[in-house]
Amino acid sequence: KGRNAAIARDLGLAGEAHEGREVEGLDQAALADLVERTAVFARVAPEHKMRIVEALKARGHVVAMTGDGVNDAPALKTADIGVAMGITGTEVTKEAATLVLTDDNFATIVGAVKEGRTIYDNIVKFVRFQLSTNIGAILTVLGAPLFGLATPFTAIQILWVNIIMDGPPAMTLGVEPARHGIMDAPPRSSEAAILTGTRLLRLMLFGVLMAAGTLGTYAWGHAHGGHDYAVTLAFTTFVLFQFFNIFNARAEHGSAFNRQFFRNGKLWLALAAVVVLQVVVVHWGPAQAIFDTVSLTPQDWALSVAIASSTLLVEEARKWVAWLVLGGRQNRAGSD
Repeated sequence: KGRNAAIARDLGLAGEAHEGREVEGLDQAALADLVERTAVFARVAPEHKMRIVEALKARGHVVAMTGDGVNDAPALKTADIGVAMGITGTEVTKEAATLVLTDDNFATIVGAVKEGRTIYDNIVKFVRFQLSTNIGAILTVLGAPLFGLATPFTAIQILWVNIIMDGPPAMTLGVEPARHGIMDAPPRSSEAAILTGTRLLRLMLFGVLMAAGTLGTYAWGHAHGGHDYAVTLAFTTFVLFQFFNIFNARAEHGSAFNRQFFRNGKLWLALAAVVVLQVVVVHWGPAQAIFDTVSLTPQDWALSVAIASSTLLVEEARKWVAWLVLGGRQNRAGSD
């Protein structure tokens, strides 16, 4: 036992060291208390491994178990993530596992976890962007009659927004590189929802901003240039709202202007294509006939950009205030 504790200390494992025979006779509650303060269990039988895994799961831990022999199979099956050795592992172990290391290298697990966290992160980014865009579009279309306005979009314009923004730009969120510090976060609960209440409230805020900006632009355009001008201005503003909103989707908590701002080249190519295509739709004669648009002046474009960027600026301001409040709490906690 002392030798096991010494090896644990040499490896930097903080906690107690126990042997499998000490698990025998303990009820599940006592075992749960023991595993919480233990770093190493040595000389454990298959039933011990299984009970240790169950005790950890009962305390809300996400449990990974590695093994290569037949006696590891029950614990591998019980764990949240069973990891089997692909070279030295038995067929029974591989069947019981959820992950097989083809190179038998434990370092591969770290890479797999990072890849999995990155994929999940990117799924959340995609969902946040798509939902906020759809909420903005729905609120704009439904809100127009409430304010005595005509619908600011034609059917083909709505289809255009879905094609150019919900297409390539949204899909490039799926190839975002891993964010800084992604491996420092604790494991996510298996019951964690993608759409939490707080997240939905933020998406509603983005949707309300888009709807208010688009309807305000439409009303202003109708008063200063007529129906066709108002529709074009509102349509362009809504497309640009999506341009800026995608940066909100990329960074939920920290600032969007971080070290990864320019790292996704595919996203920037997609956004550049969106802007070019929108210019074509607004200024090219044949496209104007299809999309019911008229040419805009540089001042009109500047107005649309200024209004559309509000969704990013407001979110950055919210994050900044949250950072100040959180920093203040941390400082107070440190001084107490």
